[in-house]
Amino acid sequence: MLARAPRSVRDLRRRLLLKGETEADVDAAIERLTAAGLLDDAAYARAYVRAKVSSQAFSRRRLQQELAKRGVARDVADAAIVEVLHDDEVDEVANIERAASRKLRTLRGLDEETQRRRLYGYLARRGYAADDVRAVVDRLQRTVER
Repeated sequence: MLARAPRSVRDLRRRLLLKGETEADVDAAIERLTAAGLLDDAAYARAYVRAKVSSQAFSRRRLQQELAKRGVARDVADAAIVEVLHDDEVDEVANIERAASRKLRTLRGLDEETQRRRLYGYLARRGYAADDVRAVVDRLQRTVER
């Protein structure tokens, strides 16, 4: 399972139990994998954050939610998010604007109000704060009008 994709401890535990493994065997396997460095929630969280920030422009809040769903502890998730955003020098304002610009290109044929509504929803689902979304949507629509 780990060869196909990295997994969190909770996710691996759940999958092994669903396959019918006993609780004791699962615990022993997880302990061995963790000791060998093959199962590490912190490394998993950093890789996940790096991938989602670059490809899908997720916000901090969305990253926290997604990692929590995958069973990564809040403190481990927060540390990974801070580390990746700092190390990769991610500009969150530029990130939201890049995501909005990409999405706006797909909405070109629609009327202005529909564009605005769909763009707002898209960015909100990415986890950005309402004030940030509103500011970016307003700024982008002003530049499109010119």
